Amino acid sequence: MQGVGERHATWLRNQHAETLGYHRYWLGEHHNVAAVVASQTAVLAAAVGAQTCRIRIGGCVLLPHYSPLVIAEQMSTLEACYPGRVDLGLGRSSGADRIASKLLREDRKEGLASQSFAQSVQLLLAMLRPDGVSLQVNSHEYFLRATSNSTSAPAVWVLSTSSRSAELAAELGLPYAFGYHILGDGMKGAIDLYRSKFKPSALCLEPRVLVSAIVVLGETSEEAELLSIPQLLGMCAFRSGEPVSPQLLVEQAVTMTVPQRYVPLVEMFKKTWIIGSPKQAADEIERLVTLLEIDELMVNPVAASYTPDAPSRAANRERTLTLLAEMFTPNTVASPEIVH
Repeated sequence: MQGVGERHATWLRNQHAETLGYHRYWLGEHHNVAAVVASQTAVLAAAVGAQTCRIRIGGCVLLPHYSPLVIAEQMSTLEACYPGRVDLGLGRSSGADRIASKLLREDRKEGLASQSFAQSVQLLLAMLRPDGVSLQVNSHEYFLRATSNSTSAPAVWVLSTSSRSAELAAELGLPYAFGYHILGDGMKGAIDLYRSKFKPSALCLEPRVLVSAIVVLGETSEEAELLSIPQLLGMCAFRSGEPVSPQLLVEQAVTMTVPQRYVPLVEMFKKTWIIGSPKQAADEIERLVTLLEIDELMVNPVAASYTPDAPSRAANRERTLTLLAEMFTPNTVASPEIVH
C-alpha cells in the first residue's frame, strides 16, 4: 500500500496500538523509497500525535542530513504541541541512495558538513534545552532558543547497529536503541559495551536499552511465513540497491520465484526476524529479553495484506499487535515503517 491508503492505515494502526496499551509509536526515515511513506519524522509524528492521546510519538531522525538547529526547532515544536510524549531517535546512516543524500545535504555549509556525528548530537542536545542555550560565535556570546513555546524537551535516544554509537550513547548518558531488525551480529557486544561505559546524566540516570525487531504473526507458523514474503522481497531489493516497489499482496508474492541473488539476504533476515505463531513469537521475545536484559522491545509488524483486505488499513499488522498484546503486557514500540 502507499499514498492516501497507507497514510490512513498508519492513523488506524497508531490508534489501534494506543488502544492495546502500547507505549510508543515510532516512525522511520527513508527517502525516495516507494514502499515507505515516512521521510520527515517530525511532520508525520505531528499528524500521529493529533490522532492519539497518550502514546509516545516520534522516532528516527538521520542527523547527518540536517543542521542540528533545524531538528531542534522541529522537535521542540512537536514537544510544545504534545508535552511529555515526544521521542527523538538519532541515527547516523543515510536512509537514502547517493543522489537523494546529496540533495538532502545540498544546503549545508562546509564547516557544518564536516562536523562529526558526535559533535552534531552534542550541539543538538544543547539546542533542545527549553530555556535556551548560550553559544560562542566568533568570540561573541549568542543566545539561542529553538522554540519559545516548549517548556520541556523531547527524550533523546541514540539509534545504532554498531559499537561506535553504543560508546557515544554511553559517553553522553543517553538511552540506547539497537536495530535488531537491521542486523543481529554484534548486538550483545554493543549492548554490553554501552552498559559497561555508561555515564549517568541528567537525561538518563542509568543505562536504558531498547531493541527493535521485525515481527510477523499468523494463526499458524505456515501463515506467518506467507505474510512475511512481501516484506522479505522488498527488503532484499532495498539492500541490493534495486528499485523498491510498493509492497506486494500476499497472493502476488507467493507466485514469485525468489531470485538466486536474494537467497543469502533472505537467510540473513530470517536469523533475526520473528516469524511464527503467537506462542513461537512469545518464546523468541522472552529469549531475547532474558539474553539481553533489555528494557523495551520495539515491534515492527510488517505482515502483508491479502487481496480482499481493505486498502485503507493493514489488518494483518493490526492482528500482529493484537496477538502480542494478548501474550504480554505491552511495553513495546509499534512502528509502521522500517526503522534504520
